[in-house]
Amino acid sequence: CMDGRVQAPILEYGQKRYGARYADTITEAGLAGLIGNEDVDKKILESIKNKVLISIKKHHSKGIIVHGHQDCAGNPVDETLHREQTINTAREIRNFVLGDIEVMPVFVVRDGENWKVEEL
Repeated sequence: CMDGRVQAPILEYGQKRYGARYADTITEAGLAGLIGNEDVDKKILESIKNKVLISIKKHHSKGIIVHGHQDCAGNPVDETLHREQTINTAREIRNFVLGDIEVMPVFVVRDGENWKVEEL
């Protein structure tokens, strides 16, 4: 998701998990709701695929984090559904990622004034 409130926790999580100094960020408002349902937005999925493959092939990305988060304006659904959509989105992305690149679904939750990443 493009929500700036969750970008820093996702970046920190990715840096720790994959030992990355830098991270490519591919965002779309409410992405899990666009790809994680039965009626997948094929145009968006193809756009995401192209960007992910550039990240892997040209920037040698070692992992992909797919995230949803609480209080999402782009995908205003209940949290249980949003978590399911995030897992489904990770599966869709896994379908076109070659090799042993991990595709990790996570959900970002509010913890007081902070946000924390939970693995799904």
